[in-house]
Amino acid sequence: MTDIARVKMSILIPVFNWDLSLLLRSLAAEIDEFQLGDNVEVIVMDDHSTDATLRSRNEILLAGLAKPCLKQSTLERNVGRAAIRNLLAAEASGEFLLFLDCDVLPDGPDFVRSYLSYAGPGEFDVVSGGISYRARVLGGREFDYHAYLGGRKEVKAAAVRNREPWRHILTSNIMVRKSVFQATPFDERFTGYGYEDIEWGARLAEKFKILHIDNTASHLGLVSKARTHEKMVNSVSNYLLLKSLRPAAFHASSISKLVALLESVPDPLLAGMDRLLNNLFLSSGSNRLAFLFFQLDFALLLARALKKRQRDLPAPKSAQGGKP
Repeated sequence: MTDIARVKMSILIPVFNWDLSLLLRSLAAEIDEFQLGDNVEVIVMDDHSTDATLRSRNEILLAGLAKPCLKQSTLERNVGRAAIRNLLAAEASGEFLLFLDCDVLPDGPDFVRSYLSYAGPGEFDVVSGGISYRARVLGGREFDYHAYLGGRKEVKAAAVRNREPWRHILTSNIMVRKSVFQATPFDERFTGYGYEDIEWGARLAEKFKILHIDNTASHLGLVSKARTHEKMVNSVSNYLLLKSLRPAAFHASSISKLVALLESVPDPLLAGMDRLLNNLFLSSGSNRLAFLFFQLDFALLLARALKKRQRDLPAPKSAQGGKP
């Protein structure tokens, strides 16, 4: 069995409806070739996947690999992106935690060893490798926009990311000292899709040192154009939660000024604009134009949600006939 006292890094992989074969075989090959099993453990936790076929396939894969450094478990209910990472961290034995999304694939043959070179008493508490879209397993044209969107928003060289380290935190490929994570876990109020990583990064930057390096992993989990829009719509509530918890992080985004302008537009007009932008986005044959429509629609949806929140606030007592 792995000697817990010697485990330097725990690789933590939350899974939901994804085939793990490419990622786990890549990690296992590097661990075997360079005999890293005493320094590394891999913990896979399934967040109650709904695809029984994929879940069974992953269980067979994990059983076939049968490595002492590899552990697995399945949750009895879905807990979401933030909570499952906190559960994984609680299971980890390593001094450092490397979070990897289930749908990534390391780009380099020295991926694990690159992180291990930073897993020591150095000055940095958080090391982020970055994301790429070099490798693709979903090649259809319907997935091209998602790859374009990721390339525009996520793919940045380490030199660029290090200018504002907190803004470029992505939980899909990041290592953090376990003691730091225990002091700064993920906020489990983020239960839907998105932005728990930005909020986490803002808290980390207040007390700890973040380093971005060029040790990328390709994001393989592309989705269709329609699904990309659906995920954006579902992220609105989390973005508003980010705004309430970290207003500086929200106002640092380029979209915040547009949201402020749109809040003055009557809601019926915003609703019509939303339908128009959605149709333009889905029908556009240009990824550049689709990106513009996508960003405009997101700003519009945020403005509508903020206006609704303002309407739903309880009226002042004086307006309700109470005492001033």
